[in-house]
Amino acid sequence: MAILTGDIPAKRKLKVGMVGGGKGAFFASYHRAAMRLCDRFEIVAGAFSSDPATGREAGEALGVDATRIYSTFELMALGEKARPDPIEAVVIVTPNFLHFEPCRLFLEAGIPVICDKPLVNSLDEALELLRIARQRDTFLAMTYTYLGYPMVRDARSRIQGGELGEIRFLYVEYLLEWLAPGVEHLGKSLAWRGEPAKAGPTAALGDVGTHAFNMLEFLSGRRCTGVNAKLTSTVPGWAMDDTNVVQLEFEGGVDGLLWASLAAPGHRNGLRFKVIGSKASIEWCQEAPETLRFTPTGEAERIYRRGQSDNCAQTLAFTSLPAGNSEGYLEALAVLYADFAQALEAGSAWRSATVVPIPDIQEGARGVALSQACVESNRRRGWVPFPQV
Repeated sequence: MAILTGDIPAKRKLKVGMVGGGKGAFFASYHRAAMRLCDRFEIVAGAFSSDPATGREAGEALGVDATRIYSTFELMALGEKARPDPIEAVVIVTPNFLHFEPCRLFLEAGIPVICDKPLVNSLDEALELLRIARQRDTFLAMTYTYLGYPMVRDARSRIQGGELGEIRFLYVEYLLEWLAPGVEHLGKSLAWRGEPAKAGPTAALGDVGTHAFNMLEFLSGRRCTGVNAKLTSTVPGWAMDDTNVVQLEFEGGVDGLLWASLAAPGHRNGLRFKVIGSKASIEWCQEAPETLRFTPTGEAERIYRRGQSDNCAQTLAFTSLPAGNSEGYLEALAVLYADFAQALEAGSAWRSATVVPIPDIQEGARGVALSQACVESNRRRGWVPFPQV
């Protein structure tokens, strides 16, 4: 649904809490901005920091009532569950290695969860959360932000609508340059990504490869069935992978390729996909998100632009600003939050409440499964089946 329509906002906003997001929590500010932009949420509770004083300061700055500023997420889960007016969802924006316990506690309390990616650092933890969510029939959504871009959704509609013909190959790359200058130039906000105890079994794959992988499954509607991965460390002093090349096999025997790197000079945030079909190919790049390149066999390429009449009907439904007024990353995240609001309001019918399926806990668990499968493939130096998730 469009996040800006000119209509009067919904009378009642969904009451949510936040775990993490205190001083210095960079990405939490984007979550809060996206919630404000879609105008469907209000933060009324939180455990904003592991340091109680910092947490109180953050809560007060956000206008949260003092009785709902909690010193720990454990107390928050207990306190909100016991209230006659508990939060309707909790947003988890802690570092990766601190996702599992708050997700588990809030799911067990019957409180829906919105979690940053990756879901957790181990497949065992992911499967445990998946088990709890299914047992309690509780909502958990993942903020795979790039799925909110209108032209990504346009591409999905064209691919699954048959405009490319039979799908023959899926390609995605996600290249960043922040590690290229060397580990000695990393600040505290990035250094932890090279520590296995905090980052998980993979660095580049867990950080950006999960976004890329999720994108291919979202676009194609096909599940990955096997991987053949090479995980490489090219930067001196970096203890984990910084560059990955992963061959993928999808349902129906379709091949794919994923390339992810944290050390690629000249690439600021280079998420790009190409899908090759029997009749045409389609291409999109996150650094130029307003356009989609579509090229039929033997014909000139066509450039589809967001907000034009030749967009797919679904795409126009997710477009807020008139063509020529750029929409970007924040608007994409706000589109996801608008989807989450629609799903939350649908209660037990949340799975069918949105035009495009939301990235749920299964998608989060599959991202974790990708890392495990690729580590095993790299160790064996060959193909391994994708875990059953």
